[in-house]
Amino acid sequence: MGSIRGTISDKNGKAMSKVSVKLLNENFEEIISTITNEDGEYHLNTENGHYPFMLAVKDYKEKYLEFWCQNINLNKDIIINGSIDKLEVYGLHCFRILGAYPSLTVYFRPMSLEKYNKGEDDISPNITNDSIKAFINSENIKILKINKIKEYLGDTCLTAYLIQVSLPEILLNKNENLLDVQIFDLEGFFGQASIFF
Repeated sequence: MGSIRGTISDKNGKAMSKVSVKLLNENFEEIISTITNEDGEYHLNTENGHYPFMLAVKDYKEKYLEFWCQNINLNKDIIINGSIDKLEVYGLHCFRILGAYPSLTVYFRPMSLEKYNKGEDDISPNITNDSIKAFINSENIKILKINKIKEYLGDTCLTAYLIQVSLPEILLNKNENLLDVQIFDLEGFFGQASIFF
């Protein structure tokens, strides 16, 4: 058995109670879930193994969007902290390009609850380059390059991001490093997602 624990907070770091925290399989089906306590803490005990997704959500599409963590390889107890607000960092992926500059390439789609509720075609939030932050194993890392991408969605487009970030001097073993991406939009709303690599 392994343990995943942590705290879910709002954009100001205030603990959020009654947040649903779930582990999901590759088909987004629930494996196990719990609810945060009054201190925003959750604790999941489950079999060791690979879990593609962890989701934290409360009042979805009413007050908040979701926090996602991906690629969880549970072979020891781990801590995953997250925050939820009116933005979401969706589809987070990262990869290293062999033979290229020693960095990490990161892709994500930011989404805005406010723009969604207004029925806008492109629900990407208004963010500046300075409002994107990246952390590896809790270390704030330098963003080297930010590229906006228009992604086709049938009749509409969505603005996605492809960014290049530096690597810390010391990395853990494969799939034990935690990349955390955080964004703020011009209205002050927040979004966060994490992925192990």
